[in-house]
Parts: sequence; structure tokens; C-alpha cells
Amino acid sequence: MRIIITGAESSGKSTLAEHLGRQFNLPYALEYARCYLEKNGPDYDLDLLIRLSGLHLEYQQTEVDPAVPIGIFDTDMINFKIWAEEVFGHCPDQVLDRIEKESSHVYLLCKPDLPWEPDLLRENPDDRDMLYQRHLGEIKRLNRPYLIVEGVGTQRLANAETALRYLLTMEEGRM
Repeated sequence: MRIIITGAESSGKSTLAEHLGRQFNLPYALEYARCYLEKNGPDYDLDLLIRLSGLHLEYQQTEVDPAVPIGIFDTDMINFKIWAEEVFGHCPDQVLDRIEKESSHVYLLCKPDLPWEPDLLRENPDDRDMLYQRHLGEIKRLNRPYLIVEGVGTQRLANAETALRYLLTMEEGRM
């Protein structure tokens, strides 16, 4: 099972991925595109986005051994799909193909109820609710399990912990 922390920009995904990984002693991987763009600058085109989606998958496998039964990931290919569609008007086939292979994903979808925190990589301060709905729609379209995480500060962390416990209990029931 791969637990994906997803949602709009500035909704606490990276903080939650790291917190939950440490709290539950589970391996986790942060968002590769953010790491790459912070190091190499914020400019990108569609070709780089496609390349980043592949590098994201490679990075996840180096951070979380594929043989490990449970891992936590800051975003997945749904994020790349929405990113490509919003910025470039369509999603490349490479990303769509990669989405179909992510069948073991369950989601903690971050509600955009945190204050916006600008940085050089964030582009959508006024579109967070729409992006949240796009993520929710994709998760539902793929018929994948999800829970919504909301709240601010320690309450958000506690809500995420409760949601993760529930997902882990679901997984134990399927074994």
C-alpha cells in the first residue's frame, strides 16, 4: 500500500508526509519535482514536466524500497496530470500511463484550509479550491480509497494521524 499525501499547493502535503513517516516509523518520500526545481530554478516546460514525472517515480523507489509493504509519498502522478493540464492544457500519454500503474495507492487529500504560504515554486494562490476539487475528482474517477485531512496546526496533524490509522486498519483487514 502506498499512502499518497495529495492536494493543492500550500496545503501541508510535505509537512504531513514527513510527520506521518516519523510518527508511524514508515518510510516516506517527499515531492521530487519540488526538490529538483528548488535546486535548478523554477522554470520548466512540458518536456521537463514529463521528465520530472519519471524521475519522481525513480526517486520514490530509492527513498522507499518497493518491497516494503507500506510507504508514504508526497504526491503521485495525479499531481503531474493536473499540473500538465492546468499549465499546458493537456496531459501527456506518459503521465496517463504511469497513473494506471499506481494501483496500490490510497489517499490523504489535504483540504486547502491552511493560509497560503508563497514561495518561488507556487503558482496558484487563488485556485486552491478548484485544484482540490480536481484532485478529488481524479481520485474518485480512479475509484481509489481516500480520506480528507483538514484543520490547522496540531489539529491537522492529529486528524492526519487518525486518518492514517484508519487506512492502516483497512489494509490489515484486506490481508
